[in-house]
Amino acid sequence: MSHKVLFLGNEHSDWRNISGSNPVDEISLSIDESPSRLVDFAHKYKGKFIAGFITYEFGAKQLGVPVHELNGIPAAHFVAFESFHDIEENSELTGVSWDHFQPIIPRNVYDTNFNKIKTHIRAGDFYQINYTHPLKSKTDATPEQLFHQLRQNNKVGFSAFFESDDWAIHSLSPEQFIKIENGIITTKPIKGTMPRGKNNQEDENNLNQLLNSEKEQAELYMIIDLLRNDLGKVCETGTVEVLESKSVQKLEKVFHTYGLVQGKIKSELHPLEALISMLPGGSISGCPKIRACEIIHEMEPSPRSIYTGTIGYILPNGTLNFNIAIRTIFQQNEELTLGVGGGITVDSNQADEYEETLAKAASLQP
Repeated sequence: MSHKVLFLGNEHSDWRNISGSNPVDEISLSIDESPSRLVDFAHKYKGKFIAGFITYEFGAKQLGVPVHELNGIPAAHFVAFESFHDIEENSELTGVSWDHFQPIIPRNVYDTNFNKIKTHIRAGDFYQINYTHPLKSKTDATPEQLFHQLRQNNKVGFSAFFESDDWAIHSLSPEQFIKIENGIITTKPIKGTMPRGKNNQEDENNLNQLLNSEKEQAELYMIIDLLRNDLGKVCETGTVEVLESKSVQKLEKVFHTYGLVQGKIKSELHPLEALISMLPGGSISGCPKIRACEIIHEMEPSPRSIYTGTIGYILPNGTLNFNIAIRTIFQQNEELTLGVGGGITVDSNQADEYEETLAKAASLQP
């Protein structure tokens, strides 16, 4: 059992800087296996440190929608460790290189699908959808070297590194999906993106543009409402509340707006059951979720894999903390795949949306 697992947060997040020690067992699920096996695994190793991930496809499969077959990665994968330890950032790296990430699908294919999505929205099929596409690159760096180099420009709150013999995952995610601690479940959906400016004045103008955009605000409120509904299914009646409806996150290359929703989890539910029931995350699927995921399967020709899935850990005390796996690279040997995307609504502009997808990749370019 060869596994390396690292989690790195920042001063604004409650994500621990930790790594697993002494793996004792692991479980890998295919796309058709029952999620109850993950819950059984978590029960079996209660009191251990557990780290794992669930792909977008595994989450969408639970909704009963069609999904693409996965290539070279388990649909869900968890490892139980005897213990965990605190780690320091490795910031001394030099000489780690990789090629520029390039889109795979031609621009005219993106534009055609964008127009199809607009037609669906006008027909009332859904209000909002997260449409994504992959970028490709290559590297001769070892996975762990590459992850630490990527961290240099991405000191985000919910980073994770997973390495096995056959693949590695580099998640430089700014988005927390679910935290469950002492029976309280919290979710922080991100919706709304604007590039950072080249100087302070442009920075301020761009931030004001984001905060005053009716389109971005409508998108955020829609997803907050969807997640209130998702939390309502796993929480005690009357405990779900929106604590923040529009807050700002400042990253190296972009601004984001986000919300904060909280509730009291039903006592009979294991935290992992609550997590699985909320997949895929509302911010990276759409609203209504099932119809959006059906159209995602039609529009996107390849699996998203770990991108827009979820990665995280369960501490020995039972606290569960998982991200939304955006700004996330999947590595197989020297091949790198980076997913990018954005939410499309009736007010979305085709050129702006495409540029936004590339802006989200900017901090991960060499």
